[in-house]
Amino acid sequence: MATRARIAIQTENGIIGAYQHWDGYPGGLGYNLIDNWYKADKITAAIELGNSSKWGQFIGEKIDFDNRESETYDYQNVYYMRDRGEKDQGPKTYKDEADYLKRGFNTGEEYIYLAKNTGQKDYLGNTQVTWFYSHYENPQFKPLEEDAINDHIDMLKRHLEMMKQRKAA
Repeated sequence: MATRARIAIQTENGIIGAYQHWDGYPGGLGYNLIDNWYKADKITAAIELGNSSKWGQFIGEKIDFDNRESETYDYQNVYYMRDRGEKDQGPKTYKDEADYLKRGFNTGEEYIYLAKNTGQKDYLGNTQVTWFYSHYENPQFKPLEEDAINDHIDMLKRHLEMMKQRKAA
């Protein structure tokens, strides 16, 4: 089941963002964003490729959109324009956070994500983004990291419980 989302980054000229189709909830896409997507240039390059089916751990190269057996399919981003050849799938621009909150949910997104430079540094002192998110039912940004981690932990606990049930059956 698709949980649609939009991923964006705040730039000097406003905000650019692109649609993302699968696993857009905080414990899925949100956890992936905080775990793998913390450099502004990498995020910007990924968004500039436009709307995607899914985001993985890296941008990747052009692949067969429908070949889920591809060696890198599970790990890389999969785009509608680059990988499936669709037209008009480029990123959208927003003038500011209020505009993004207002228009970011316009194509059925349940969650929208925003990377911002808040001055945060990694353990080496390199600048990294801080992720924020919003749900369509209460459109306001809040920090992503703790909610994404807790949601991801809950998902893992459910998997463990299902595994125990299968073994007991």
